[in-house]
Amino acid sequence: MFEDTPPCAVSLGLANSGAALEAPGCAGLNPALSGSARKFVLNTDFLSSFRVGQGPADFKAYSVGAAFPLMSYGRLGTMGIGGSYRDDGGILTEKTMSFAAGTWQFLKTNSGMIDFGVNFKILQAAVVKGGESQAGAAMDLGALLRSGEGRTLGFSILNLNKPSFAVGTLKEKAPLSVRLGAAEKHEDYTIIFEAAQRTASGALPGNFSFASGVEHLWRTYRYGVFASRTGLFLARRASAVSLGLGFKRLASEISYSLSMPLTGEIKTAHALTLTLRFGDRDIEPEYERLMRQEIKYRKDLVMALDESAKRENILKDQLALLKIEIDGLSEELRASEEKKDEVRAAKEKLEAVIGRQRKAEAELKVLAEKRKSDKLNSLRFDFAGDWQSYLKLKSGGAPAEALKGTLQRLVGQYQDTGIDISQATIELRGLLGY
Repeated sequence: MFEDTPPCAVSLGLANSGAALEAPGCAGLNPALSGSARKFVLNTDFLSSFRVGQGPADFKAYSVGAAFPLMSYGRLGTMGIGGSYRDDGGILTEKTMSFAAGTWQFLKTNSGMIDFGVNFKILQAAVVKGGESQAGAAMDLGALLRSGEGRTLGFSILNLNKPSFAVGTLKEKAPLSVRLGAAEKHEDYTIIFEAAQRTASGALPGNFSFASGVEHLWRTYRYGVFASRTGLFLARRASAVSLGLGFKRLASEISYSLSMPLTGEIKTAHALTLTLRFGDRDIEPEYERLMRQEIKYRKDLVMALDESAKRENILKDQLALLKIEIDGLSEELRASEEKKDEVRAAKEKLEAVIGRQRKAEAELKVLAEKRKSDKLNSLRFDFAGDWQSYLKLKSGGAPAEALKGTLQRLVGQYQDTGIDISQATIELRGLLGY
């Protein structure tokens, strides 16, 4: 009754693990996980299973949940609300209404960022025949350590107060579950390991379990991201192997998983989850558009620089020839002082040549200034692209250490180049606490 088996396809595909897995449906296994949601998230789930963590069972569960980020007293967090309905073989029904809260980057330590979460649940158990029911309340607590480089360590206590229910001939307590899990997430795969201790649930005694799983992402150019999941759950009377698939496109994601027992009668469990992220944008087309613009700009800039360099070389050659001509004319003037007419003609020719020289020098100076301006524009464009990448990291909830490293690289790269990088400098001082 009210065991730690949430109807989440992502969790089932990874062997019912989730204390350290940042997925919307896994917040029921660790309330601290909900703090990472920075957009409004809605998920619906279905699970048909013949096992719970303690052993054999027969039930179908349905759930819907929502999480929305907020800020209070200068700190980020996430509030969540959800409801679930479970039918235990037509004998007993279980209803749950939950209200959760999770922090985001609440406490910074040398080991990483620590977040906390709490989940208040209103529970109701009812006997199908006779209609007798009883309500109760329970509380879940959770903590999560994000140590950087995609590593997370999660700890949770579910049904902390172990509420009692007496309906019909059933007299049971909601089982206490203590979970400790670790996960490491990379660009294209995630590995997870988890241990859990549960108290008895009805006629099923408590047990200890190990779960491990791996998720691989298969990215396509235009058609979204596919995911494959597999996991192994080891526990007395409940050992099972699980497989799962997922597909994410834009702001929607659908996952399906199945689980098969390793001992006893083979009855397959199925789970289906649909997740919608409102306000989420697909950055790939936007990034491709920016890349095309940058490539065109760079191509035009390179052509302009090449043309300027060619023109500059031509002017340099002309100046060299003009200098030789001026030197020759000067010699002629010195040699023909007695010939006034020739001297006058030579002077006029010399003045014309000097005028041409000044015009060429002025044009060379203009070209040099244009080349300098083009180079500054290129640096400003590169800095703007890097600054936008930093803002995307910041809005995506990247850790402060990663943001500080990115800003230090920006300042070091563009300092003393002659462009304005004050916004990066001010941001870096804010992170360093100056």
